[in-house]
Amino acid sequence: MKHRLTKGLLASILVFSLGACSSSSSTSTSSASAEASSTAASSGSTETAAVKVGFTAMNPTDPFQIAVRDTVKELCDEQGWEFQSGDGNGDNAKQINLCEDMINAGINYLILCPVSQDGILPILELCQEKGVKVINYDSACTDQEYVECYIASDNYSAGQLDAEYLNEKYPDGGQMMIIDNPKAESVVSRVKGLTENLNDNFEIVEDAAISTSSEVLSKVDDALQVYPDLKFIFGLNDTCGLIALGSCQSAGRDDIVVVSVDGSPDGQASIKDGGLMATAAQSPITIGQECFNALQKLVNGEEVEDVAIPCFIISQENIDEYDVTQWH
Repeated sequence: MKHRLTKGLLASILVFSLGACSSSSSTSTSSASAEASSTAASSGSTETAAVKVGFTAMNPTDPFQIAVRDTVKELCDEQGWEFQSGDGNGDNAKQINLCEDMINAGINYLILCPVSQDGILPILELCQEKGVKVINYDSACTDQEYVECYIASDNYSAGQLDAEYLNEKYPDGGQMMIIDNPKAESVVSRVKGLTENLNDNFEIVEDAAISTSSEVLSKVDDALQVYPDLKFIFGLNDTCGLIALGSCQSAGRDDIVVVSVDGSPDGQASIKDGGLMATAAQSPITIGQECFNALQKLVNGEEVEDVAIPCFIISQENIDEYDVTQWH
């Protein structure tokens, strides 16, 4: 049975972000200044007490980003390290202001997923000036010389996995729409992995650039009108994929195949119900753990390296192998 999206569910999905990633049950609220959630140092160690960690994602409502943040926070709390977070809400200027607030509050480490890969440069320069070490995760800053390391899913392979799945299942191809966010390096890599690996029978008729997930519904509605022979949609993450799926179903177009990236619980549930066809899954828990591992090394004066975390396909063919209630 096809998984139908109610207007209420669509409305709730629309508040999710585009980030690099996408969908689950946790929520977070944005504020005009960085929201502090500090845990006092529980040990007597001077080094432990001095560790102050700032965390900022591109959007506080993206469940993927929430899972990364909560993983890092839990591990920092176990060490008695101070932790505060502020999120960009899809707005580069806001993220810059929030980072400035955290830096002024005395953080000495910043874990960062930028709203804009180029626009975050003023914060990177300020961190260098103030001696704040930066761990960049999920979506790469353009100016990597300012960061200690970059930790992310292998986003190119995520797009490649979707392409290989479509090539095998639908070798005859057809018209495809891509939902894109050119400001996010992670999404640019996913789209590149997709387009460079699809066979020649797939025709990209629409590359819809968006900056927030609230734009997806109208973009897909329009594409369905302009391209009546549309057969495939690539959602840059599960949130966008689910919104696209809802638009197709509302238009009576259950024949359109939607694939995405994330492997979120909501995305998996849709696959199990016959909605999304497949998602290239990533693990925000692993990313959070790797961010903390890098943080711990920096605190101990050790060298750190970039980490690329492999993705894997969850599809209607293998969904029964997974617990759809959790990230993997």
